Amino acid sequence: MDHATPTDTDALLAEVGALLEQAAATDARVDALLDGWTPRPATALRTARHTARLSALVERQQAALAAQLDAIEQDA
Repeated sequence: MDHATPTDTDALLAEVGALLEQAAATDARVDALLDGWTPRPATALRTARHTARLSALVERQQAALAAQLDAIEQDA
């Protein structure tokens, strides 16, 4: 297995940073959309399921990023 060069590591860290910024922007957008909005009882369950799916997606992305960072640290 090839070891990552400093340039490869820098590029990967830049990509991780961009993904984290994108996740933060998405969180902010969702918060803005939900601000001042009161769901009707019929949509509250759908909103809860959607929130749970978004949370699961964020957790999977964070786990993938953590695994990538662990791989970088092991190669360093």
